[in-house]
Amino acid sequence: MKRWIASGALCVAAAMIWAADGGANSIGMAMVRIEPGTFEMGVDSTPLDAWLIMGVSGSSYDRQSRQGDFDEVPVHKVTITRPFTIGASEVTIEQFRQFRPDYQGNPYYAPYAAGVSWDDAAAFCQWLSKKEGKPYRLPTEAEWEYAARAGTRTPFSSGGKPPAPGTPNKWGVMNMHSGVAEWTADWYAPYPAGAQTDPVGAASGWARVVRGGGFDDRGAKAGGTGAHMPAEQPYYERSANRAAMAPAFSSPKGNIGFRVVQAEMPATAPTPVEPLFFESAVKQQAPDLKQGPDPARPYYHTRRIFPKLGDRDMREVGWRIGIAPGMGIAYHNSAVQVLNNGDLVAAYYNTERYEDDPDQTVLVTRLRYGAEDWDMPEPWPDFPDAADAAPVFWNEHGKLWLFFGSPRMLGSPPFWFLTSADNGATWSPIHAAALTGKVGDYTSQPINSVVRAADGTIYIPTDGKSSTSAVFASKDDGRTWYDTGGRTFGRHTTLVIARDGALAGYGGKNTNIDGFMPKGVSRDGGRSWVKSKTPFPPLNSGQRPSIIRLASGRLFFVGDKYASKPGPRRPGAYVAWSDDDGDNWKMRDLPASVTTVGYVTATQAPNGLIEIVTSKTVPAELQIELNEAWLEKGGPEIPSDTAVRDVKSYREGTAEWSAGVSPADGRYRLEGKQTFYYPNGGKQWEATFSAGRRVGVETWWNRAGRKVWEKNWAKDGTWTWRVFDPQGGLSAESTWRGKDLVEARIRY
Repeated sequence: MKRWIASGALCVAAAMIWAADGGANSIGMAMVRIEPGTFEMGVDSTPLDAWLIMGVSGSSYDRQSRQGDFDEVPVHKVTITRPFTIGASEVTIEQFRQFRPDYQGNPYYAPYAAGVSWDDAAAFCQWLSKKEGKPYRLPTEAEWEYAARAGTRTPFSSGGKPPAPGTPNKWGVMNMHSGVAEWTADWYAPYPAGAQTDPVGAASGWARVVRGGGFDDRGAKAGGTGAHMPAEQPYYERSANRAAMAPAFSSPKGNIGFRVVQAEMPATAPTPVEPLFFESAVKQQAPDLKQGPDPARPYYHTRRIFPKLGDRDMREVGWRIGIAPGMGIAYHNSAVQVLNNGDLVAAYYNTERYEDDPDQTVLVTRLRYGAEDWDMPEPWPDFPDAADAAPVFWNEHGKLWLFFGSPRMLGSPPFWFLTSADNGATWSPIHAAALTGKVGDYTSQPINSVVRAADGTIYIPTDGKSSTSAVFASKDDGRTWYDTGGRTFGRHTTLVIARDGALAGYGGKNTNIDGFMPKGVSRDGGRSWVKSKTPFPPLNSGQRPSIIRLASGRLFFVGDKYASKPGPRRPGAYVAWSDDDGDNWKMRDLPASVTTVGYVTATQAPNGLIEIVTSKTVPAELQIELNEAWLEKGGPEIPSDTAVRDVKSYREGTAEWSAGVSPADGRYRLEGKQTFYYPNGGKQWEATFSAGRRVGVETWWNRAGRKVWEKNWAKDGTWTWRVFDPQGGLSAESTWRGKDLVEARIRY
């Protein structure tokens, strides 16, 4: 470390010589003039050497053959029409202190400023512009890559291996492949197809693009007071690599800095952003949400959630036939919530193949009220090059919260969160938990339960150190959070408020009392916990229970019957309920077809149905719904009805549809055509339903009126998916049976 700091200090002085063409400004910042030109932006043309990806989690699955990440394509021609001057190196600690005197910096990255938010970097540029009387700003993403490449198409400006820190490229710019990662001006979004001139990125987004490095500490957990090793790995420092982070995020343990450009911002219009399907065609009201099965009769029903490609590759097949790029085949850490419009939303962590890969994202999907099939899932939210994980949904009287974590990210908070007041159609910015007071060790991985106590305090558990869970709390509706101080008796503890107001935490893997799952009770707001034994079996890797309080006042619990380690995992899962606040429990096995519930989450709908989603399950992740009568009596699965009565037509804003009631189970079902329109009157989404199932042709159009995809649903459960390119040509066609891909035909 000392050698790196010393060499970095020498490099700052040397840059004054290298930057003769650009000169230096009033705060000693060496600047390099970059001439206009054209280059190919995106994944490198030179294949990656095997050594480049060594040590990257999950990288053994042949990164070098694909050359880069999914968000680095399509490669597209970019023309920079005007010269600009760019910092020969990143902004230093001393330079940043002239703007913010109390800034301390991260000693590891000295002499360069690190752990700086995008908001503060942009404010620094405004301050410097005023000080110097000429415009300073962050580089656009295209300008950054143009200057980093310096005319090359190799992974680094120096070829197949990165240059030594402080070595300028042939245009005189240094440290693009070492040291701090760097903010750019752009919102993160997929690359558009086709050539661009002076691009400025997307019109909006959730994260700002970061270049020159990733975020994850691959050697140790990065949260709390634990180790914070550098995230420097050559793969993430390539010229083409893209990362992104919430613009308000800063941390003294963070690794994001910035360099400046002295030039006017290009006048180019930003690229329009198409919303996720998850955020689109969202109704804000619904008919009677209590419409449902007779509560006196047992009800049990399951649905599959995710598409299955068989042995086909998601990158080579799935993304080409319409599945959102970035979707993987490994789903974990479930979340589920019922919204005020009747929709169910679910979220999981998502990765192409392996847990903790920095390409890991959260994914979201929606079961629209009255429909029988879940939408195709989409990766979101995502901080590229941070292993995002552990989503948690919480619906509090119509305010929907989504929490998630980044367990290996340098300086990561215990969780991120964002909120929606319109059933997930629009969202607040992503916030890092703002911490006050003393904070102990934690892993940035929130657990499946959020509760509010009678005094208004919000509590959310996160993984702690080893076999414990931490509990964070907020007394000001999420503006600030504090560590309650205590630790529960298990990792992945699920939380509920007891009738006497105490916090009750159940379970957690890798712990037991006499061979049974532990329970912890805190009567002092999480500062201390009293341990006792439950009647439930202990849990281990790949397992997490869920507890909720039902509208009836009962406690409901769901978990796996057998620990997965040691020894082979045995099948079996169960549900349990308690009428005396957890003193005594009754249990019922789930049907044999549910071999495990894994990392499970439960909630309850207004019609009384208990909604459960499973993860890490074989043969497929499931939504399970059941009522309290089934808990007491059991019974077979109730198939979805094929008939609907009392059909009525509805209209809301830019949507029109019809629906009725299923005579077999009393549930609300979509029936007939449903159409959503854009504000300009153009069609957005149109589908026809029969008893909640799609039939006939379903079509999705973008804002420009171009058909994006079309699905043709047959009555026998098969359907064909056609995907169109920006010119309207057919790019792929696939045939499915339910959630299983049968055949794919791709036009390369």
